[in-house]
Amino acid sequence: MTGTFPTRRTAATFFAASVLAASPALAADFKVNPSLSLSEEYNDNLFQTAQREKTDFVTRVQPTIALSAEGGGFTTSLSYGVDYRYFAKNSRSYQLDHRAAMLGNLRFFDDFFHVDLSDTYSRVSSELARDLTGESLVVNQTLQNNAIVSPFLTWHLSGSSTLKTGYRYRDTRYWGGDGVDKREHDGYAELSHEISSGLVLSAGYTFARIISDADGLDRHEAFAGLKYDFGTGNFLYAKGGYDWQSFDSGLKTSDPFWDLGASRDFGLLVAAIGTKVQYTEDPQTLSTRNINHYATLSRNFPRGFASFTASWSKYEKEQQVPRDVERKVFFGLTGRYELSSGLTANLNLSGDRLDSTLPRDYPYHLTAGAGFDYAMSTNVVLAANYTHISYRDNLDSAAGSVEVNRAIVEMRITR
Repeated sequence: MTGTFPTRRTAATFFAASVLAASPALAADFKVNPSLSLSEEYNDNLFQTAQREKTDFVTRVQPTIALSAEGGGFTTSLSYGVDYRYFAKNSRSYQLDHRAAMLGNLRFFDDFFHVDLSDTYSRVSSELARDLTGESLVVNQTLQNNAIVSPFLTWHLSGSSTLKTGYRYRDTRYWGGDGVDKREHDGYAELSHEISSGLVLSAGYTFARIISDADGLDRHEAFAGLKYDFGTGNFLYAKGGYDWQSFDSGLKTSDPFWDLGASRDFGLLVAAIGTKVQYTEDPQTLSTRNINHYATLSRNFPRGFASFTASWSKYEKEQQVPRDVERKVFFGLTGRYELSSGLTANLNLSGDRLDSTLPRDYPYHLTAGAGFDYAMSTNVVLAANYTHISYRDNLDSAAGSVEVNRAIVEMRITR
């Protein structure tokens, strides 16, 4: 058996936060939604290797129960599920993963004092640049628990100005694979001012103290920005600032950051472009700086939609020596079309090239998939899909490549 539930300390934190979240909502409106997913997968290269491929049939059972409540100055959503995986040809022992999530918000004193609570426990990718959790059940994955407690004050100033001041505590831990456990303390202030209808000015400052067993860092960030909404699906925004990082080990960095974007509905197409810099949670490091430039084109049809995405990303692992920098170019096409009442076809095509300052296997990653969903009723859906995955050294040659074929049939039952 692989996969574990959080340690006693983290589980107790989750339980306490859930009880705290639920207690003031006794008079609230509750909704309970159970669901069940049953699937069978054929995979001719389960571990994604170039040689000695392992073929297996994987039976998967995923029961889930979700609870939501709202009222009395409180909103919450809780969910818990089990993911059981049985490997018929014994390529590995069975897996039993737990999935849990909690979101809650408490409001006091006429919407002045808030407490945000969240906790998620789930399987995530151990590789930030390539997330394989959607294409593999076993490769490059780890279990993550991410808990956040954030009390804050909302100050309604004169005119259309709002000041938000608060504290955020984050605890991130990993099981079943490599991962850097972290604890983070943040203090922040964010000002928002509506200059005119649809035009909003913002500014803010954040101080973060991030600690791991091996190292720690202090991070300061200051920013200012503008956002302009001029109709449904039409907006412009720009935010820029600077951050300073100081590691306990002696490393110091200072960099600009930004978040710029625009969306425009042309009727025939909706276009969006953007560029963003952020520090992304990376299981492998204490601090990873991510730069992302992207563009999307999408169109809705009477019975479906189609979307095209292109992006360029850079991942700078700040703490590693020699410094590890990854660059990825990505293209993706997705589509969905309703063939008849209850029967829907899905298509996705994608490809990326990943370059790194440190040695990496297979720069090219190609994926093609197609499938069908059939709604037997409002509560029962049957699905079937096929995916081919290819990892290559050269785009025009399959020599020495990793080739994977996945076929999945699934039944999803909801209440």
